[in-house]
Amino acid sequence: MKLILTYNDVSVAASALQLKAREAQINAKKSRAKIEVEFWQERAETYKKTYEALEAQRLQMLGEYEQADAEVKETEVKNA
Repeated sequence: MKLILTYNDVSVAASALQLKAREAQINAKKSRAKIEVEFWQERAETYKKTYEALEAQRLQMLGEYEQADAEVKETEVKNA
């Protein structure tokens, strides 16, 4: 199933994941048990990868919006 997100959805999700990644890294550093450190480090890596994927999607969407906007403006200039 393909998930379609709006620009705002992607921005909010990316920001939340970035915050969670930082939180996971902090928790990993605070943790003294090896198992907990590994858990939080894996969690931080998962959040980071997801954030990077969402950020790439957001940038792609932004580029597509800018391109479409430029095409509309060009058409308006030609028709004026």
